[in-house]
Amino acid sequence: MTDTTFLLTDHESDFVTRNMGQSMRARLLAFEASAPPGEELTIDVSGIEALTPSFADEFFGRTVLAMGLDHFRKRFRIVGVTEEIKVLISKVIKIRLAQPSPSNIVR
Repeated sequence: MTDTTFLLTDHESDFVTRNMGQSMRARLLAFEASAPPGEELTIDVSGIEALTPSFADEFFGRTVLAMGLDHFRKRFRIVGVTEEIKVLISKVIKIRLAQPSPSNIVR
C-alpha cells in the first residue's frame, strides 16, 4: 500500500518564500510521479496557519499550470485548509491560469 498523503509540515515548517514553494513543488511532483496512476492523492495543509502568496503561487499555482486544472483536480484533494488559505490558493491558481503562456505571445 502506498502513502497517498503529502503533509506539508512533514517537509518544511516555513511557507513564506517563492524558493521554498519551488522546492516543495518539486517534492510534490516527485511524490505524484511515484504514486500509481489514477490514484487520488491528498495534499494536507493541516497545522499551517499562514502561507504567503509567493509560496502559494509557486507550490499550488505552478503545479496546476504544469498539470492542468482538470488533471490536478482528479489527482489531488486538498485537506486541512483554513478559509483564508483556501481563498489564497484559489486566487493564485486563477491568476496563474489567466496568464498567457509564452507560446501565445506574439513578438
